[in-house]
Parts: sequence; structure tokens; C-alpha cells
Amino acid sequence: MTDAESILRADEIVIFPDGPAITESVRKGEIVGLAGLDGHGQVPFLEILAGFRRASAGTVTVATKGQAVTITSPVEAARKGVGYMPADRKRNGIFPGIGVLDNFAFGNFARFSKRGWLSYRAARAALQEYRKDLSMAFASPSMHINRLSGGNQQKVLLARAMAGMPDVMLLNDPTRGVDIQTRRTLYDFFRRSVDERDLTYVILSTELEEIIELCDRVLVFRDNAISARLPREDMTLDVLMSAMFGQLERAAS
Repeated sequence: MTDAESILRADEIVIFPDGPAITESVRKGEIVGLAGLDGHGQVPFLEILAGFRRASAGTVTVATKGQAVTITSPVEAARKGVGYMPADRKRNGIFPGIGVLDNFAFGNFARFSKRGWLSYRAARAALQEYRKDLSMAFASPSMHINRLSGGNQQKVLLARAMAGMPDVMLLNDPTRGVDIQTRRTLYDFFRRSVDERDLTYVILSTELEEIIELCDRVLVFRDNAISARLPREDMTLDVLMSAMFGQLERAAS
């Protein structure tokens, strides 16, 4: 894959000291999965891509907003078109003491402000669009977010990240703890945003069926390195499990 084709690139990333180096590129419009047994490096790798964790070595570059920029912090990543959703919405996502609209507007001040003041009218209009797109269920935008179901809280977090108009979305277990109907709604939304906006996704998931259904290819992590790279046509439950347990050698460059 050439640099011209990639929107997100990790060059010689070392997750932990003295570990192996990882080089990987993601194309515009791809959905790339990250999989692996717990503790094998896929979570810190995603956090490095998002700027939340400093790699022991190497660089992450994003080619959005008309230029290629090295990512060193989550603020910089967000400014350059990289959105991120954490796995634990209660600890790292929602603000339980405030309403749905305030949770949605948080972090999107630049988009929803006029003359330095937050425009709740603009934020409310945008929230309404995502409410329809994601089939959100809440009585009022002022309703405290902790009164929503887990699935609806997750939808608000996704809408907040999408409101920043990212070119790349990094998702950490986006359907963990949600019901089947919410999962289907999220899957449909991911696909539509790729088709309609050419959005790029990197999705870390502990649900292998989710990886198989959604992703164009998957990077399987073992011992803090990519042990296998599988295209969609090779993704089966048996093959993924074999790769996760180190019984498949498919780490071609």
C-alpha cells in the first residue's frame, strides 16, 4: 500500500519497550478490525492511534484536512479529523450529571458556537439529525443521560464523536453491553457513513462475529505485534481463533 492511498499510518510503532515494531496503513473508506486475546496489544495500539497513549517508538500520521500530520495528543488528533470512542462509556464517556444535549455538545464548541458563545439552537438541530439517524430514544434533550439505556448512551457518544466531522473513527468495542437491536442500528450507521461520506473506521472488537460482519480486513494481535492480517474472504471464526491463539502465520507485510 502506498502512502498516497493511506489516510492513517503507523510507522515502526513499538507499544512497549523492547517490543516488536508495527507498521500499518489504513485506506480511506476502509473498515479495519483489531482483534486478539486480552492483553496482547490491540487496546494500547488503538490508544496510540488516537493520541491517548505515547508509543515507546514510532509515529502515527493522519492525512486529512489537506495535509499529513503526526499525531501526538488526542486534542491534535481530533483537530485533524480523527474521532475516538472509548470502551467504557460510564468511566470515560458520558457525563452523568448533565443532559443529553450537553453531553452531545461537549467537545464540539467550535462547530456549535457563534461569536464565542455556544449556540444551543445549532447543537439541538444537529442532535435531532443524529437522533433520527441512530434511532435514539429520550424524552427530551435536557433529560439526564444516566436515565437513558446503555444502548442510547452509546448512541449519544457516537453522535458526539461524529459531530466533530471526523474523517477517521477509532472505536473501542463500540457495541459492548448493548442489545441486539442497538447493535444492528450501529452496524447500519457505520456502513452508511462509509458509503455516503467515505468515512474510515478502525474497530477494536471482542465480538468476533462483529469483526466478520463489518470489516474489510482484520489485524490480529498477539504478544504486542500483528500476528496475522486477514482479508475479508479469509475471515471465519475458526481462522480468527487460530490466529489469536498463535496457530496461524499470516503476518505478511
